Amino acid sequence: MELKDFKENEQKQIKEGLSTAEITDKEAAKKLLDLVPQEWIKKIPFFVRGHATTKTVEKVAKEHPELYVIAKKEGPLPEQEKAALQKIMMDIFEEKMNKHRIK
Repeated sequence: MELKDFKENEQKQIKEGLSTAEITDKEAAKKLLDLVPQEWIKKIPFFVRGHATTKTVEKVAKEHPELYVIAKKEGPLPEQEKAALQKIMMDIFEEKMNKHRIK
């Protein structure tokens, strides 16, 4: 996907720099992003990847605080919570990738 593939207002935002979320717990963010296939993340254009990943982690933290607290704990995720978080993360990524026509 190239910059020209985006709408004019999106191109302007990209050039100005997209906002990223302030992630305080890098380990929790890594655990969450590891639940998404790396091929999906690599399909996101590099110039919007930081925005996409940090905002997704921020969204999970806000909408599912009980699961995010578990992700913040040391060690691997428990299987039940891991499955729930994986579904949430993949649903968000799938929705956004479809919205922006990233295949």
